[in-house]
Amino acid sequence: MPSGKGSKLLRYVEHRLRVSLVDGRTIIGTFLAFDKHLNLVLVDTEEFRTLRNTNGKSGGRAAIIEERQEKRSLGLIILRGENVVSIAVEGPPPPSGNARVVAGGPGVAKGAGRG
Repeated sequence: MPSGKGSKLLRYVEHRLRVSLVDGRTIIGTFLAFDKHLNLVLVDTEEFRTLRNTNGKSGGRAAIIEERQEKRSLGLIILRGENVVSIAVEGPPPPSGNARVVAGGPGVAKGAGRG
């Protein structure tokens, strides 16, 4: 088995991951694929970001009045590896009975049923 970052990430395909981004957002989704640049493909994805309202400057520092977390459903996304700060496992892969990927190859196609 090859060593390196790629082989470690292969263990977590189909796992639920929490990915922290450079701009402070957090993405949670099911991990499908990655490449040599560590770009990530996630499905069933949700984005979480923290919004802070401030009242201006008081003594050189901004006082935080309100802090709330906003959630947004994204679906299928590709994350550029350059923006990823950290990756953490949120949950295990689904049971093997609910396979997402359908095996392809010759002989899988079905007739159009035109007659």
